[in-house]
Order: sequence, then structure tokens, then C-alpha cells
Amino acid sequence: MFRKNKLSGVLLSLLVFVGIYLLAGCGGQASTPVALPAHTPSATVSFSKDVMPIFQDNCVNCHGGEKTSKGLDLKTFASLMAGSQNGAVIVPGDSSNSKLIVSVQSGKMPKRGPALKAEQIQLMMDWVNAGAKNN
Repeated sequence: MFRKNKLSGVLLSLLVFVGIYLLAGCGGQASTPVALPAHTPSATVSFSKDVMPIFQDNCVNCHGGEKTSKGLDLKTFASLMAGSQNGAVIVPGDSSNSKLIVSVQSGKMPKRGPALKAEQIQLMMDWVNAGAKNN
């Protein structure tokens, strides 16, 4: 019985030693948190190829054609940049202060229809943050 207890004690000591050794190896140097990469916009977001189709599919029923709710016409680059009766809706280079972007991010727009997909909103943000060019 003594021999069995002695063997168990040796095994337990060995396990504790290996555990301490492994933990010491993991904590030898201070670890730095891994930074997740920020969203990097695609090379070039095109107004005509990327952003305008979003407007055509989701926005121009109320903001274009015969009806231009609040004076905002999203049929062309020029009319978009002209803004609405409340002023500019796009601040080139600053999506967080662009009323149009804030409205779609919050789900306030589009009013009639499903909310835009995250990818669509991101494309619009990338375009605005890149300077909202007519490209």
C-alpha cells in the first residue's frame, strides 16, 4: 500500500512539474494582443458600377423620377451631390457625417423595403470615405 501511494505521489509530482513547465513556457514573454485588421476598402469603389446600382435597386422609387422625397434625387451623381431640401447628404471623405450613410446604417432608410445589406452599406461608406468621386 505504501508503494502504491508513493507511486501516485511521484506521478502527481511529475504532472505538476510538467504543468508548471508548460505554463512557464507560455508566459515567458509578455504577449501582445493580436490586432484584427480594420476593414480595408476594395481598391476602388466606383460610383457608377458599385453605388449607383444600390440606389437604382433600393432608393430611386422614392428619391428619383417623378417622386423625389424631401427633394433628394438619387438618379445621378450631380443630383445626389446637390443634396435635399435639408442640405447636403454626402460629405466627401467622411461617411460618419454623411446624412445618407447615417440613414441607411440606422435602418431609417429605405423606408419602403428591406434594409440594405451590410455589404451594400460598406460599399457606400468606402465610396464616401474615398472622396465620393464621380467614377
